[in-house]
Amino acid sequence: MQIRLTNITKSFGEKNVIDDVSLSIDSGSFTTLLGASGCGKTTLLRMIAGLETPDTGEIWFGDKCIFSSEKKINIPPEMRGLGFVFQDFALWPHMTVFENVAFGLRAANNTENLESKVMEALRAVQLKDFAKRYPHQLSGGQQQRVAFARAIVIEPECILFDEPLSALDALLREEMRTELKELMSKLKITAVFVTHDQTEAMSMSDKIAVMHAGVVDQYEEPEEVYAHPSTEFVAKFVGSSNWIDEHQMFRPEKASLTPSSDGKKFDVEVLSTQFLGNAYEGKMKYKDQIWSYVTSSKMKTGEKVSLYLNEKDIVRV
Repeated sequence: MQIRLTNITKSFGEKNVIDDVSLSIDSGSFTTLLGASGCGKTTLLRMIAGLETPDTGEIWFGDKCIFSSEKKINIPPEMRGLGFVFQDFALWPHMTVFENVAFGLRAANNTENLESKVMEALRAVQLKDFAKRYPHQLSGGQQQRVAFARAIVIEPECILFDEPLSALDALLREEMRTELKELMSKLKITAVFVTHDQTEAMSMSDKIAVMHAGVVDQYEEPEEVYAHPSTEFVAKFVGSSNWIDEHQMFRPEKASLTPSSDGKKFDVEVLSTQFLGNAYEGKMKYKDQIWSYVTSSKMKTGEKVSLYLNEKDIVRV
């Protein structure tokens, strides 16, 4: 299902939260709304879901208008056919895994072949043997899988995810990122995913909408967002950036300690070195800027070194 947002605005009192956002999300794609807290990403997601009402603009699901301020259209959340996965899992503690997953089907009075539908959803998230357990008998990752199963069992064309992995520990988050991406690809369901975590956005997304102060600063594939940031905010927010001056930067991995015929030379001083396990990250001072550089060899504090950078690797914003 394709989703199109056109000239969406939203204010709470005098605070403008979403400022004239237009966005087109391809059918079957995995799109991430990425930004810091307060940028408007969750509000935008909730407006797609129908849990918040835009002040102006239109929202389309395919060729169906589900919201229009001008045409006075506002399809209620339960009629939009979406799945929603929340940050806190939102499982019913007194219900078994089976009944938690079946809840949406029962609420919609869609009980035909209910057992087979629920068990198929549990198989998809590798929990078919946990149907009779209760949420408190499951690990955090298993509880999250129940929330996924509950979202997919109603067979939605789109699932909205509101920071669903943020409550998990680091290793489990990495596992769940892979599982979730594979599941969405297998089911060919359009996914809209909200996060402030760059690694999640970069590793899972077909396209990323980087949001800042209620607007979308850049909306492109992860590689483009990283390599060619369109604004200063995107350059600073996404990945590590070493700033030559206020309008020029480069990614740390683009620099080299080895001279090259077409490389620009920058003399820096090593301020500190941190061991990362498979490499060392050095903090270096260039004029009044602090740069990062990753190397296989440990550098000494106070050491003067030269970094070389090709002109083509300098990003101007």
